Amino acid sequence: MRLDRTDPATTRLLDGFPDPAWSVDDAGRAVAWNRAAEDVLGHRAGDVLGRDPGELLGPVPTASGPVRLRDAQGRPVPGSVLVWTAEGLRHATLRVADPDVGAVGRRLLEGLLAHVSDAVTTLDADGTVRSLNRAAEQVFGVRAADVVGHHVRVLTRFEDTDDYLLAMGRALRSGEAWHGVEVHLRTLAGRPLVLHTSATALSTPGGGYAGAVVVSRDVTPVRELERSLRAATSALRERATELARSTRSDALTGVAARGLLQERLAAALSAAAGDAGTVCVLAADLEGFRAVNESYGLATGDAVLTAFAAHLRSVLPPGATAGRLGADEFAVVLPGTGEPEAAAVARAVRDWTPPAPLPSRGRRPDDPDVGVTVALVRATAAECRSPFDTGVRSVLQRAEDAVAAGKGARG
Repeated sequence: MRLDRTDPATTRLLDGFPDPAWSVDDAGRAVAWNRAAEDVLGHRAGDVLGRDPGELLGPVPTASGPVRLRDAQGRPVPGSVLVWTAEGLRHATLRVADPDVGAVGRRLLEGLLAHVSDAVTTLDADGTVRSLNRAAEQVFGVRAADVVGHHVRVLTRFEDTDDYLLAMGRALRSGEAWHGVEVHLRTLAGRPLVLHTSATALSTPGGGYAGAVVVSRDVTPVRELERSLRAATSALRERATELARSTRSDALTGVAARGLLQERLAAALSAAAGDAGTVCVLAADLEGFRAVNESYGLATGDAVLTAFAAHLRSVLPPGATAGRLGADEFAVVLPGTGEPEAAAVARAVRDWTPPAPLPSRGRRPDDPDVGVTVALVRATAAECRSPFDTGVRSVLQRAEDAVAAGKGARG
């Protein structure tokens, strides 16, 4: 029986050899070429069958003994060949001198790489693809049979392929590590990919650079998640800034909110000299404001509050802080201001009137005129040394009580 490459039994026989093996007929033409021969010598079966193997490998002995063949890249492959004849065919198996090349075998290597979750691609020194594992096929969206034997450029849409290969080869040839290099590219189908790549050099029997095993981890989902998190974090920061701004200033009138007013009062008292240091605090309350809301509506009431807040800011000395305590109640912290100056500010605040007469339509006969009640209190540093700012809050409460007392005295 003559062995024939198309015979499944013959194929299984040759592919079961861990070392390169081939068979030739009586005319010297190859009729069988196993997978290990493809891997080690770099020639695909389709390129060898029907030809004299010596045309591709160099002189092939017809008897067992030492041999020095050459692979598809012209690199020497030293070893020893075992030759025997059976059924009219001459068979040969090559034991390569470098055990790293000849002893592993294709099936064992493929079996190992098949269970690796990262994409593993083997490249020759010139960038020719020699193998891809299953993960690489899935990541790149290709079949190994379509790209093996072709330049790695056919694997993806990556404009910098040549620059990448040049940099990787230069590093590996000089013994430098090639680890953690991030590459942005697109698959042949156009899907964007971000790969975290590392490479290990392959050596010729003589110690030269033969190519590389490139391991690529698809980190595209990770990078997309990071971008989403950065966007969400930025949005949260903007929201936090907006909230902080809204809690430190009154949204309607623009003067300080109660919390900021308390901070400014505490800071002014802290800066006052000794326990005897004092700070003037002015409190103001709009008279007749409730009637404005009830007779003219909330929009008119808001306009009155905004106009008064603008007047309040306009009469304050440098360093003073005006704030809204709630509804129609306001307060002013006057650091470094003596009683005469504070009294002058109080008079200016009290003299305010709405910028334009309120409409007569809707006005009720018993509606009071809109005016301002003002009161001044002095706060001491010693008075405000209480935990949780209760002292500062009590000062503001005392100012509000003084205004209420003033309104009651006039009522």
